[in-house]
Amino acid sequence: MDFNGLLAVPLVDTLKALPDSTKAILDKWNRFNWKEAQTQYKSRMQTLYGTTRILGKPDPVQLEGIFTYVHILDKPSAYRRFDIFSLREDPAKLQDCERLHGLDVVKDGIKHNRLFILGKPGAGKTTFLKYITLQAIKGELQKIPIFVSLKEWADSGLELMAFLEQQFDICQFPDAKYCIEFLLQTGNAIVLFDGLDEVQQAENQRQKMTLTLQNFSRKYLSTQCLITCRIAATDYSFDQFTYMEMADFSDEQMETFVKNWFRQDEEKQKLFLEDFNKDEHRNLREMGNTPLLLSLLCLNFEETMQFPLRRVEIYEEAIDALLKKWDSSRSIRREEVYHKLSLGRKRQLFSRVAAYTFTDNEYFIEQHKLEKHIVTYLNTLPTTDKAEEEVDSCQILKSIEERHGIFVERARQVYSFSHLTFQEYFTAKYTVDNTRYKQLIQEHLLDNRYREVFLLTASMLDEADEFFELFLQENWKIISKQEKLVKLLKWANGKALSVETEKNISSVYFFYIFLDLDLDLDLDLDLDLDLVLVLALDLAHALAHALALAHAHARARARALTLTLDQILPNQLKIDYLLFMCLLIGKIFFSRCKNKQTKDQIPKFYIFFNKSLEVLEGEESLHQSLKNIILPTENSNQEAWKSFIQQLTQIMQQERNIGHEWNFSKEEVKCLKNYFQANKLLLDCLKLATVSDRKGIEDRLFLPVA
Repeated sequence: MDFNGLLAVPLVDTLKALPDSTKAILDKWNRFNWKEAQTQYKSRMQTLYGTTRILGKPDPVQLEGIFTYVHILDKPSAYRRFDIFSLREDPAKLQDCERLHGLDVVKDGIKHNRLFILGKPGAGKTTFLKYITLQAIKGELQKIPIFVSLKEWADSGLELMAFLEQQFDICQFPDAKYCIEFLLQTGNAIVLFDGLDEVQQAENQRQKMTLTLQNFSRKYLSTQCLITCRIAATDYSFDQFTYMEMADFSDEQMETFVKNWFRQDEEKQKLFLEDFNKDEHRNLREMGNTPLLLSLLCLNFEETMQFPLRRVEIYEEAIDALLKKWDSSRSIRREEVYHKLSLGRKRQLFSRVAAYTFTDNEYFIEQHKLEKHIVTYLNTLPTTDKAEEEVDSCQILKSIEERHGIFVERARQVYSFSHLTFQEYFTAKYTVDNTRYKQLIQEHLLDNRYREVFLLTASMLDEADEFFELFLQENWKIISKQEKLVKLLKWANGKALSVETEKNISSVYFFYIFLDLDLDLDLDLDLDLDLVLVLALDLAHALAHALALAHAHARARARALTLTLDQILPNQLKIDYLLFMCLLIGKIFFSRCKNKQTKDQIPKFYIFFNKSLEVLEGEESLHQSLKNIILPTENSNQEAWKSFIQQLTQIMQQERNIGHEWNFSKEEVKCLKNYFQANKLLLDCLKLATVSDRKGIEDRLFLPVA
């Protein structure tokens, strides 16, 4: 920005050509201190627009310390047309649009001389215009920035030119209107009109302003103009403008934002990103693609150094921000299209829509269906909450989209919740508010799509005892008609009860289930290792590591754990574990005895087997039986290994009641996997819930329910 080059000489020459009535000010302009005026203007712009307010922080923060580069979509979502069925099959189609670097778009003033920039609440529209202002005063744009808050202008009651003159008052221009007029006529200014959606609709105020802006842009064709507005708050009537939309943050932009936020504390920055990128927090990442909500996540983490286990707390704070805090923090009051629809009623509406659409697997919702849901809900309200006039569901939908951004138009007449997380949250809220958790458990227990809904429901319940009672009953139904599976579970329960340990009984229970099933190498039980470790609850780390080694087909290496197991595991578990490991390794050698690499591992197996014998010396009968087994050699064939397996299996069954051959069918295996998965979900829910007898629920896992 250069007042001297853009204004001083050209402006004075222009004034000389004006009628005599204006030449009286020529002396003042010739004596005017342009350098000082430029310094003052830059300082004013830096003071006014160099900071930004973040919801939850009492003081403004430096914009350039937090600003993350933004992308702009070349076409607003509402302009794009998609067949909803193909969109449901392939949501990635929505990403097939050009993302343009925001500053580069503005720099190309010839191609983008008129920009109407749309965005969801909290998408960073105002922050982006402030950033453009700062780049201009730095000289990145060879234009003088004029920032106009459309709400402030509307509230001032001034004509537009008079309001613009106020920007230059601090520079003490002899008559600022001549300067501004010259800038606009010559195209040496960039005018940034912010927040058309913040202008009241009453008395046609917004409509009048829209007309004024249209006339302004037509009069000053050389001047670059940018207007920002919330999505759904405009009728797209600016015919000279190119309509674009603020894009959601990409993963890279979210990371940049976080690094900027924690720039003074690299340790917090590192911890945030590590936690944020965990699979368990994928819903938080989806929610954090807008600056407003990502700020809330950073604030939460800044205070506690972790994300709350009850994610419902973050979701509620985010929704609260969108419903009321974001506007109120900036002293913005918007008209209500349906003024009797309170915030509580809106939450009920969102919950109803979420529950019905989520049940139908509809993330994308046709506009007419969404409007129908709105009308159906409004018709259920008591007379005191109903409007006297006829309900216009389209206007209500557009109002909700504009004011809160809970619903967004993804494509022409195709809507969704702004975040899948919100749809899941409101589905859970509907479940809790209407006491429908029995229906949730009975109909969706094995539907992985409902996992987050289950977790949120458990989090919201004040007293969840009945919820878990129903949960246990429904879990047992999965397996109760499978005789062999019931036999397995009762066997494991008996083994668990026989172990004297302070460990949780379900930990020991699952220890036996897992190892006994894993003995059968032909059993296609593709258990998720995370599932195994979670269900193991608080078993010793050494055991968890041993299980990991077993799943990595490196069971022979587990011999190194023998000494640590001796110190950590209860004696009975230690004995059974070592026997299981010997049998597992034997089965591996049986299936791979012709493999040279496997043969090279046999000496290590001898070491492991003999070490196990030393540990088991206190068990005389078992120890003697094992000593009588003939160990195969490096040159032994499969028959020798088969004989070893048979002998060891017989000893394990007789001496320890382990090592059984279950021979489950594929149907039984599938049933067992479902059962384990359902119990894992129950445990995950239990971590978040308020219950009167937590240990009692844990101890009843895997047991028959009367």
